[in-house]
Amino acid sequence: QAQELVGMLNTARIPADVEVVVAPSQVHAATVKASLRADVRVSGQDVWKQGNGAFTGETSAEMLKDLGAEYTLVGHSERREKGESNEIVAKKAAYALEKGLAVIACIGESKETREANETVAYITEQLDAYAAEIKDWTNVVIAYEPIWAIGTGLTASPEQAQDVHASIRAWLKEKVSPEAAEKTRVIYGGSVGAKNAPELSQKEDIDGFLVGGASLKPDFLQIINAQNPTENVGGAVNVAINGFGRIGRLVLRAAAKNPLINIVAINDPFISTTYMEYMLEYDTVHGKFDGALSHDEQHIFVNDKPIRVFNEMNPSNIKWGEEQVQYVVESTGAFTTLEKASTHLKNGVEKVVISAPSSDAPMFVMGVNHELYEKNMHVVSNASCTTNCLAPLAKVVNDKFGIKEGLMTTVHAVTATQKTVDGPSKKDWRGGRGACFNIIPSSTGAAKAVGKVIPSLNGKLTGMSFRVPTADVSVVDLTARLVNPASYDEIKAAIKSASENEMKGILGYTEKAVVSSDFIGDSHSSIFDAEAGIALT
Repeated sequence: QAQELVGMLNTARIPADVEVVVAPSQVHAATVKASLRADVRVSGQDVWKQGNGAFTGETSAEMLKDLGAEYTLVGHSERREKGESNEIVAKKAAYALEKGLAVIACIGESKETREANETVAYITEQLDAYAAEIKDWTNVVIAYEPIWAIGTGLTASPEQAQDVHASIRAWLKEKVSPEAAEKTRVIYGGSVGAKNAPELSQKEDIDGFLVGGASLKPDFLQIINAQNPTENVGGAVNVAINGFGRIGRLVLRAAAKNPLINIVAINDPFISTTYMEYMLEYDTVHGKFDGALSHDEQHIFVNDKPIRVFNEMNPSNIKWGEEQVQYVVESTGAFTTLEKASTHLKNGVEKVVISAPSSDAPMFVMGVNHELYEKNMHVVSNASCTTNCLAPLAKVVNDKFGIKEGLMTTVHAVTATQKTVDGPSKKDWRGGRGACFNIIPSSTGAAKAVGKVIPSLNGKLTGMSFRVPTADVSVVDLTARLVNPASYDEIKAAIKSASENEMKGILGYTEKAVVSSDFIGDSHSSIFDAEAGIALT
């Protein structure tokens, strides 16, 4: 059952402004974490009030962190029914927060309390206990559970739920702070289903739902999309790859691990299906493909899923429509303008993503300017690898301290366009020298490209590149003059904070003694090496 639920979530449509957190049993937690899509968080169902070794059978915050969990529930109605006091629940919450977990702090009342008209007084006692232990409410979510309306056939009306949530909000404003009242999410956990979720979600003080038991069915997908009801609550996007070179193959390898991306077609005029299978199976840098591969004359099969193969030189001749392609990854390096890349759109394709800089297509770097994307943009550029490395770091530093000017130097691993031994290169004579034996100075447009995705830095950055004989991983060295002077420790703290919050998963942070090969396979766009940086003044 756990895997069925994971499969449902992995192919679900989850709005960008909705956070989904699942709390599997301890027995299933590791399996769920390993197979769940990256944008769904994992929570513990409960946590103990102190560290490892405290109580046999209890789960500590440290254990949950080791698992990769980001949340834990505390004070759930079923735990309180076992006799856990408000004080114990609050201590659990405080310890979990101290160890870096976010906490879903449950409160709620019984039928008897509700009928005695003592709901607000009862939950206030529970909230007061939390307040006695919790000093920072930034990572706290309050979950109101009307216990009398869970599995009893009784239902709290949206108005009843809103009244209690409003009282919780008022308590936060009075006992914690106006800021906490504004920012703390208060979610509802009383028999939520597909029918009542849309109305509940419109209430001013109901920020989400705590759903369990019988609701963990396809109904759950409707609940996730309650604020924007739609029949299209699930399904992976169908993607095609044009150009099965270095980028195209790595796109397929990455997509094979992502249940939300369904590669349905590949076009490459120079590669047969036999050779395509071989090129995918073996990789000098990333090793042997982890999965089953086979082929016939018109397909390669990845983990038994067929992928149609075309061999067209001209994109306008590719019959993407036969495979219901929605998105095309344009990774040939040949069709990087709006006009050329738009050729794919004539075949029923909705969107094209160019895997290189473009002279005229809108350019986006995740974590930097992706929020400026508009639905009417059908062809976009994902910029260069160097821009994806530099821009997140430059954004954090510029937003926090301001950048007057900066010089970027990238030490870049070899690329497919370089020569293994000395050969002709009319435009760049040095670029024709043997890649395996030289440090080769080169130009780069990455610094200028940052000005396109961060307009406030336009004209303030310049840079150059050195190509070096390593197979993978490049480094960017950014030297910048700041508008607002800061110590190196302050700069590190700002970058670390961004890596754990708004740029989590995009910008990484490390203080370990690492070298380039340690980052092979890392999914971050950029990782800041705190121990390698220095302050000039």
